[in-house]
Amino acid sequence: MKKYKTIFFLLLVSTLISASKTKNSNTNSSKKSGYNNLQQDLDTLLAWFPGEYDNHQQVYKEAVTKIDAEKKHRQTHHIFHEVELPFIPGRTLYAQQSQHYDLNDLYRQRIYAFEIVEKEQAIRLRIYTPKEPKKLKNGHLNSEVFEDLTEEDFFLKPGCDVFWKKEDSFFKGYLKKNECNYYSDRFGKQVYLNETLILRKDALLLEDTATDSDGNPVFGVHDKGPTINLKEQPCK
Repeated sequence: MKKYKTIFFLLLVSTLISASKTKNSNTNSSKKSGYNNLQQDLDTLLAWFPGEYDNHQQVYKEAVTKIDAEKKHRQTHHIFHEVELPFIPGRTLYAQQSQHYDLNDLYRQRIYAFEIVEKEQAIRLRIYTPKEPKKLKNGHLNSEVFEDLTEEDFFLKPGCDVFWKKEDSFFKGYLKKNECNYYSDRFGKQVYLNETLILRKDALLLEDTATDSDGNPVFGVHDKGPTINLKEQPCK
């Protein structure tokens, strides 16, 4: 009888060990599959993102229809160009954004760095702000402006990472609610930025809102709806 008990015990231990290995194998396989999917999403995102975008059609439509001036969108032009910056982790784009039909009226220049974040099951866009943006002007036309840069030439705003997730035929980007906040010298107050973005093959939709600590609008689209920037097709 004792012999059978010993055999039964050994079989039970063997079964538990085998089940544990199978579970770990399935878990590792699931993690690997999830990472591979995110890698594919990252490749697709960065195949779509580079290029030039403009909301001229939206601005024109609002100009010829009876819309209150405060609900009209300003004209914006966006350039996203691939660059290589070894001191910044991830895959990087140079972003240059202008307004009012004047390519010299720049309101934002950034380096966008994209990396997979498995914990979020998303692609993180980390935004690097140049301390001297004028030095990077038209970097999409002249790569030499990036040659002597170091990480000391940029700063980050904590909490302002954008997370991207693939949804059917588009990517959705978002900021974590109220985590992106900073003191604005321009407005003389603490600003809380929230943003939702949609990237399609043919367009980039931006819906950003900034409020103060009391929830009052500071800047952004608010009740205007998203800025609809259509991707410009290169001349052939």
